[in-house]
Amino acid sequence: MNKTLMLVICDFLLLSMLALARFDPPEEAATATLDATASSATAEAELIELLEESLQSELSSRQNLTEDLTETRESLQQKARALAEREAALEATQTDLAASTAQAEELARSKAQIEAEQAALAAEKARLEAESTQLAARFDRTRTELEASKSQQVELVSTLGQLKAQSSVTQEKLNQTEEELIAREIALAEREAALKAAEADKAALQAERETLNRQLEVAQAERRLLEQNLTQEQTEKQQLQEEKELAFARADRLTENVSQLGQGVSTLTQASEDIKKEIEAARPQTMSEIFTRFQNHRASLRFTATERGLFGAESIKTYESKSILIRDESGATYLVTHSANSPFAFGKNANNLLAASLEVSLANRRFPVSQIGFLSADPRILFVPLPQSLVDASGLETFPLALQPERWEEAVLVKNDESNFGRTGFRRLTESERFLKMDRPALGQLFADFASSRGDLAFTKNSQFIGLLTDTEHAVVINDFLASAITRLGKGFDPEQNAATLDRLRDRLQQLPQKVR
Repeated sequence: MNKTLMLVICDFLLLSMLALARFDPPEEAATATLDATASSATAEAELIELLEESLQSELSSRQNLTEDLTETRESLQQKARALAEREAALEATQTDLAASTAQAEELARSKAQIEAEQAALAAEKARLEAESTQLAARFDRTRTELEASKSQQVELVSTLGQLKAQSSVTQEKLNQTEEELIAREIALAEREAALKAAEADKAALQAERETLNRQLEVAQAERRLLEQNLTQEQTEKQQLQEEKELAFARADRLTENVSQLGQGVSTLTQASEDIKKEIEAARPQTMSEIFTRFQNHRASLRFTATERGLFGAESIKTYESKSILIRDESGATYLVTHSANSPFAFGKNANNLLAASLEVSLANRRFPVSQIGFLSADPRILFVPLPQSLVDASGLETFPLALQPERWEEAVLVKNDESNFGRTGFRRLTESERFLKMDRPALGQLFADFASSRGDLAFTKNSQFIGLLTDTEHAVVINDFLASAITRLGKGFDPEQNAATLDRLRDRLQQLPQKVR
């Protein structure tokens, strides 16, 4: 039995007993006993009946409670399911709310953008309306001008008929004038060429004359010096003879004369050293000596070029060559190389050269060069003027120009890449004195496979510089550094100007003798 039910029953019995109990003193003992027994039996029957009713009532209540509990459980389950559904719906609503918020923000931004675009469109519309108004006005003006032009066209057509009649006569005169102009241009070009050749010959003759004058002045000075020294020596001898007779009386005077004699001897010694240097300079040297001087005092030229290749692709190329320091009559110093050893070769398309720079190395010192010159005698030869300060700082020996290479029977050839050397006979080219015709070169002393080629350096036997080989058989004689054109390099390089310069130099190259082109 349930504890709750037992407690209820116990409480009910206690209350019943309290209700039936009498606390008054009994009047008669026998009667009291009889009534108590009868009441007790009645009370038990009522109590049992009451307990049965309570039990039935409790059972009924318990059944009702069970039914209510079942209904409550079902209701709670339904409420739980409803709550879960509500929570799921709430989460979905929150998600939708977040999406709606983001969409609202995006719509706000879009609205602002659209408003800005609308404002821009409004401004553009206003501008177009203004332009439309202007175009309408211009259209009216153009139509008016067109009408005027039609009237002028009618007048021009009438005038054209008159001009055609005069055109034939004018064309004949024009053709005649053009022929005369072409003839004059040809004559002018021939005169310019002759003038340049005469100027070059004049310059060469002037240089030769100046050289001879300097040599004559030196010889005359040496002669005067020798005569003075001879006269002084004779005078000193006479004085010494006289002083010998009066040695003790004129001792101080003898000392002074001895000092003067020493100075004369020193002067003679210096003159002798100068003559010895000239003799040494005129002494023929072996090929090995010249080649060793070239190796010990060479300089390097390194061109860097940006060139356009096939299909428009750009590439960077380098060109290297060796040279020596060449000194002209004025004392200026230059480097020379053939254009084939540079990005300015005449066999290339000049329009493909986009950028060019040059770096020169002197005794392990590198410095950029801002410009180069194309030799006037042959534009295929490039030369680079050098500052005297850099030449002095390098400590390299300079090679003078050979103004009279015919004094020597042979020339010494040195490869541009210093790989080999040899010697060959030569003679002046009949068509041009600025070029030499080289004989078949003899084999070098150290190498057995020497063969002359374009860009080789030619020297006389006393190490004077003659020029460069333009091909395997001809060499250009360099006796000056006059430029037919100058090209800037590095940042100052202009591709269009360079292409125009090379085209002009090609025309100049065609003016050279056929054998040396």
